[in-house]
Amino acid sequence: MPDDSHASNVDAAYLRALSGRVDDLEGWRFRAQRLELPQYGSELDQDDKVFPFAPISEEARRSLISSGEHLRLAWTAIRVGDVYPSAHFTTLRGALLAASQAVYILGPDDSTVRRQRGLTVIAESYKRAQQFHAEFLKVPEQMPRDDEQIRAQIAWLNGRRAGACEAGGREGGPNITNEVLPYAAGEVFYGSPDIQHAVMCLWRQMSGDAHSLSWALNLRATFSTSAKGAALGEAQVGGSLKDIADPFEAAYLILRRGWSLFDQRCEASGERSSGIE
Repeated sequence: MPDDSHASNVDAAYLRALSGRVDDLEGWRFRAQRLELPQYGSELDQDDKVFPFAPISEEARRSLISSGEHLRLAWTAIRVGDVYPSAHFTTLRGALLAASQAVYILGPDDSTVRRQRGLTVIAESYKRAQQFHAEFLKVPEQMPRDDEQIRAQIAWLNGRRAGACEAGGREGGPNITNEVLPYAAGEVFYGSPDIQHAVMCLWRQMSGDAHSLSWALNLRATFSTSAKGAALGEAQVGGSLKDIADPFEAAYLILRRGWSLFDQRCEASGERSSGIE
């Protein structure tokens, strides 16, 4: 028979580890409630000047805030005893992506690379907003719509997107799987290729959850012995703190690095802040 006490002890250990991140998450929550502008003359202050319509610093800060929100949402469910076999991982995937995007923008010491990455993300945001507004042109004719206003908004967004590209951004957006995630994993887990690889495996598995594909869930399932010759077997899958802990920790550590980079790039002196490292 399974040792229930052992399972309880394991869950308790994971719960303690996750709860140890709450203070930082709360600190970042309070930071998100006020606008933080780069100091005059800082690296991000200079980066922002290349396209003042959408500051690169703010694009990175929004990514940091989004990651923290996703991690707090995951923790809130755990705190009340709800541990989900799939939904937790769609949330953690959002946290990992947002934190990695911030590190991808803020990480390079070369300002040209930072600006290209930041402006590429900004241009992609304008592109997606264009697509959103274009959807309104598909509203059935019997429903009220203002085509002239919609097209004017799309044209405005197209101009902003073109401006971001002219300022140094790249068409097509960043490649999340081949650029953003590997860069962030390498930045945070430098010298540990095994952990970097594990982060990429988690990303791919959680992508299965986000797209509601069964293979990702199957990897966490326990399969019963099938009857001889049976085409299908029975599987059970429940929420697991053990499964949640790894992507939670990966996203948290990348987010922590992101906030540290943000503070560093925002300081006019160029010196690293005394914040969490």
